[in-house]
Amino acid sequence: MIISDIFSKRQTIATYTIQELLTLIKNGQMKLREVNKLHVRAIKKYIVENVLNEQIYFPPMVASVKSIGNNKPLELSIIDGNQRLKALGQMEEMGYRAANSDQEEDMKIGYKLLQFVQNTEVIIQIFDGLTKEEEDQLYIDLNTKGKKVALSKRIAFDSRKELNNITNTILKSNKQLKLAGVEIEKRALIKPANKKLLSLSQLRQVVAIFLTGKMVYRTIDDRYETYMEAKDYINLINHWFNELFNLYPPEKIGDMNESMLANNTLLVSIAYYANKDLEKNSLEERKRELGKRMRKLSNVDWNRLNPIWSDFKGIKRKGYYYLDHDKENIEMLVNWLGQQGR
Repeated sequence: MIISDIFSKRQTIATYTIQELLTLIKNGQMKLREVNKLHVRAIKKYIVENVLNEQIYFPPMVASVKSIGNNKPLELSIIDGNQRLKALGQMEEMGYRAANSDQEEDMKIGYKLLQFVQNTEVIIQIFDGLTKEEEDQLYIDLNTKGKKVALSKRIAFDSRKELNNITNTILKSNKQLKLAGVEIEKRALIKPANKKLLSLSQLRQVVAIFLTGKMVYRTIDDRYETYMEAKDYINLINHWFNELFNLYPPEKIGDMNESMLANNTLLVSIAYYANKDLEKNSLEERKRELGKRMRKLSNVDWNRLNPIWSDFKGIKRKGYYYLDHDKENIEMLVNWLGQQGR
């Protein structure tokens, strides 16, 4: 059975409040598949972060029912939306706990979560009379054949996140960075074939270091405190790129045959070295200290053949040395960078 055959079945669109759906689940009138716990956790995080400003969107869910009458079906098998429903059920429990908290902020979130569960309606596309085999086929098709939204589009269009806005502004406005090259569609670069300086995901990581003042080397935590306005961070990050390109010309910096700065581990280390312990300072103080630190690196030999790189953890492949991208190695690099120019 191919998906076009499935869509020839009789269908209807129904709306339910989240509360109604959770009641159906509790009464055994709605069947859920096994869920991915990490996916459920990510959905819960998304809800909590956006419930106060009421900027939450869920795409329509998909379900199957044996027969559809004039009334809404009472027995549904969820084909697409299992993780969302599981997360919503846990959100209700979290809302009750938070609403009874002694902390005012927790209470506020708790009441908002309960309002969200009780009043929000979701759309379900319901197929009538699918066999178990057809349900399974549709589940596979919906979860494997849909195209994931490209990172570049998520950064460009998700305006709720300051991190995305700043990253997108830097990407569009910094002419030297454009010359150095930013890979838009790939999360990581395969060196030495790709001669662009960094990927869009890696640029976002660098921006996060400026915003958080932390060593961001893998995941980016959305919960952080900022001390300047977005325009000031953009100013500061562009200032850092200017200093970086004074160390090595932008048209060559991403080429591992030319420069070890093409190694993202070293680039992230320099970003953290330039920002370390400065996150609470004013813009002018940060720019002044950042400039001093970057200029101390002016005499470093950035050539990939410089034997100093082998002092740090990494692996040698086909004549190129790739630095390990872990916290310990980045700390070693940051300490070494701090010893330069003395």
